[in-house]
Amino acid sequence: MSRTTSQRTVRLAVLTGVTVLTMTAAYAVTQYADASQTPAPPASTAANRQVTAPAAQQSARPTSHTSVTPANPASTLTPTQGPSQAPEHAEDTTLAASRVDSTQLPDSAEQKWKELAPPSTRKLSQDFQLNECVKVHGATAWQQQGFISAHKTPAVQDSLAFQDEASARSAFRQVLADMDTCEATSRNLQKRYGLSADVEVGRTATVTDGAAWSRTWTAVEGLSAPGAQANHIYAVQRGAVLVLLHFDEWDTVTPRTYDPAGDADVLATLSR
Repeated sequence: MSRTTSQRTVRLAVLTGVTVLTMTAAYAVTQYADASQTPAPPASTAANRQVTAPAAQQSARPTSHTSVTPANPASTLTPTQGPSQAPEHAEDTTLAASRVDSTQLPDSAEQKWKELAPPSTRKLSQDFQLNECVKVHGATAWQQQGFISAHKTPAVQDSLAFQDEASARSAFRQVLADMDTCEATSRNLQKRYGLSADVEVGRTATVTDGAAWSRTWTAVEGLSAPGAQANHIYAVQRGAVLVLLHFDEWDTVTPRTYDPAGDADVLATLSR
């Protein structure tokens, strides 16, 4: 297969079957030239539910690294499609209490994380999909905060509110189950696209109401940026809220620097 230059697109989170305002898109898309042998996903995949975030909106949530253009945008959203700017409710206050700032993110000394914009909150009635492995059902509201590193790589915190603590607990347990099978899920995806099955997924830390994982693999473009990378994933239940955090290290951008031995501290931060 000939090597082609593509624009790399990374999906940070998506509402299944729902389009989101460009400025509050559930995708972060990064444009930088990259020689890639990774085949593009078929038209039926979630990769084609992307949005185009204009360069003029680089501060848009969750992250916009330089100018941004998805590889195969299915639509460009209009401002009327975004979350409403409704008055704050108790649910929003609960979500805000779970938020971390850039200095509390993993590997902050090396990554030099910066917030891209104030967090955005919207009501939720569909499933929330975090990555190729994790889908969350039953959340009623969603708050997302995007960050960008000095290496132009993304981190995203997603906080999901539920009707009650029992519902959040059920969702957390489903995240645990999904991540426990993530290696097999990711390997099947690699095989489907003709890539070497090099994925490794392992739990790196566990607390009473939280867990962390590391996934290293040659990713398929779509929900992830293509190419060799490490994904660091965190999940914590705080009462009726499920807090999800993830950040990526892309081998084509910079050597990996993060030591997952610090993941227990990350979970402690998210649990406070």
